[in-house]
Amino acid sequence: GVVIGSLATACMLPPAVLLGIAAGYFKGRVDDVIQYIYTTITSIPSVLLIAASVLMIQVFIDTNPSLYQTGLERADLRLFSLSVIIGVTSWAGLARLLRAETMKLSEVDFIAAAKAFGVSPVRIMARHIFPNVAHIVLIVAVLDFSGIVLYEAVLSYVGVGVDPAMASFGSMINSAASEMGRSPTVWWNLAASLLFMVSLVLSANLFASGVREVFDPRAKKERSRA
Repeated sequence: GVVIGSLATACMLPPAVLLGIAAGYFKGRVDDVIQYIYTTITSIPSVLLIAASVLMIQVFIDTNPSLYQTGLERADLRLFSLSVIIGVTSWAGLARLLRAETMKLSEVDFIAAAKAFGVSPVRIMARHIFPNVAHIVLIVAVLDFSGIVLYEAVLSYVGVGVDPAMASFGSMINSAASEMGRSPTVWWNLAASLLFMVSLVLSANLFASGVREVFDPRAKKERSRA
């Protein structure tokens, strides 16, 4: 879960940051094209898209066994592919947030002054806009990390996530659920899996909340009023 959450988040950030800031800064046709792309992506059920992509990769692995010498290589390829697929299909939400925030920043005086002095758009986006939206990127990245961990657990539980031989929250919960029918009931495996998964997701969400209070000016004002 940690590996997939980290890799998928790393794959999600570059397109989300680049396309979101570009859409908000350039507006016009660039904005229309980027909006069309992420609207199309969000219109497709992400779970079904991820499951279909993973099954296609598994079929490729099964039909080309000579490319991979050991089962560990096949499991690693499936894990890496799952991370990339989740990352590629989950950048739209962050891009939409960055687009809206960049549109606000584009009207600020120091951005207008930079344009008047002939500073290039790439430099304005890199040196003036990105530092002012970095807290949003960090908060959403941590929240998406926890969501991706849950995604992986659901996909592995139904058998379309990581390789069944690889330890993951979903496969652990799946095997533990089958043991609930024993007599006497073996409940502690399921309880341990759920406890550690909830602890990981909860810690990530609390970290995101702490980052928001530190970097978001509006959160600081709300806290000072309270």
